[in-house]
Amino acid sequence: MTPTPTHHRPTHHHLPRRAAAVLCLVLPLTLSAVACSSNEGQAGSTPDPTPTTVYEGSYTTAAAEDMIGNGTFTTPADADRSDVESTAEVTALMLHSWDTTIDTTQTAAAIRAIPLMSNEWATNQVEPERNGAQGEWLEPAEHQAYSAPSIVPAPGDVSEDVADDKAIRAYDVSWRWISRDGTDLPTTGRQIVTIYLEKHDGQWDVVGHQFQDMGL
Repeated sequence: MTPTPTHHRPTHHHLPRRAAAVLCLVLPLTLSAVACSSNEGQAGSTPDPTPTTVYEGSYTTAAAEDMIGNGTFTTPADADRSDVESTAEVTALMLHSWDTTIDTTQTAAAIRAIPLMSNEWATNQVEPERNGAQGEWLEPAEHQAYSAPSIVPAPGDVSEDVADDKAIRAYDVSWRWISRDGTDLPTTGRQIVTIYLEKHDGQWDVVGHQFQDMGL
């Protein structure tokens, strides 16, 4: 009986399919890790400066206080509280600084001046339900206008130093309206404002004020 010849296939070292698949996954991960390691090694170095882009507009709406009077209004911070003239003049200007886009009454200006007032007088600054100058504000309001007041000492002898810690100052205040749309507004106003002040702990406080209309 003739023996059947045996054929031996060449021996090849094949990896199992699963092992090959694992190797395929490991290799990219290994290369990625090497790349990350290289990048981390450079982390301590100073990166190239990033160009700064300056945006001249605004991404947010400005706070209401920043918009009042287009930033032209006098504020309590403008007063030197150790000086009676400065405190009185800033108060007189603030009491006549109105913005028709925000204010609904004349008292709104007085409320902004509260930081210059004594606690007792500050509690009296309450906005009424209606604006006493509503008719005078109609045209300015149509053009989103704000007032531009100016003051001079009032005539007469109303202003006086009552005592070392008490004083009265009176001012002749006039104002015009500045529109936000470029319209020239003829509406103006004028008042005599009398301001009563007292000094506490080296600081002058407004303890009262009153107005006298002088017509347009």
